[in-house]
Amino acid sequence: MYKVKISKKGQVTIPKELREKFNFKEDIEIILLPTDEGILLKPKSHGLRTLRGLFRELDFGEVEGSIKEERKKWRID
Repeated sequence: MYKVKISKKGQVTIPKELREKFNFKEDIEIILLPTDEGILLKPKSHGLRTLRGLFRELDFGEVEGSIKEERKKWRID
């Protein structure tokens, strides 16, 4: 847990350890999401960069089989 203070201007300093862990660099845009428990900070999505690693554990053989099955269902004979 980290304890920080809000400045007169409403600014909060994110501890260095957390900035490094979540790759929050100077001048990046972040999104503030209100939740029931507080505020969630998330880096702003940057298009295709957010897809990096998404398919790492995807079994393309299984995907191909599923696509073929769906094509059979939709085929007009």
